[in-house]
Amino acid sequence: MRPILATAALALLSATLPAFAADPLPVKFGQATQLHHETSGAGESLDAFVIRIAPRARAASVSTRSVVCGEILGTGPYSVAFKTDGRQDVCDVSKSAAPYVLVNGIAKDARADHFTLAHRFRPGYIITPWSIKFQDRTGVRRVRGVPAQ
Repeated sequence: MRPILATAALALLSATLPAFAADPLPVKFGQATQLHHETSGAGESLDAFVIRIAPRARAASVSTRSVVCGEILGTGPYSVAFKTDGRQDVCDVSKSAAPYVLVNGIAKDARADHFTLAHRFRPGYIITPWSIKFQDRTGVRRVRGVPAQ
């Protein structure tokens, strides 16, 4: 029974990815475009939530050919609405105390696998093709459960 459920879950997940991975989404440079919304499951930790949504977030970045971002709202369950303004180097997140997610799925090499100076004092996650990292004022850590690539 479990292999059947696992196969069904994998099919459902892969059915959602082509919407972002097929053709580029229409995005106007400099104009914010809402992409999609994610919500955590009951009892899901913030790290687990970010790990789970990372493949779809990277696919959205690749599809729009831009950096994608969103602000994480709530204290559990969590929610994030991803957006982009079409730029390939940065995505502006509001200046609040809430953590953010910055997704650079279009990075060409590991030199882009870091937080920008603009976001250094704010808690948040960065998702790249190589890793998922979290930072806050105490430092930067690789999110557990994500294999090093």
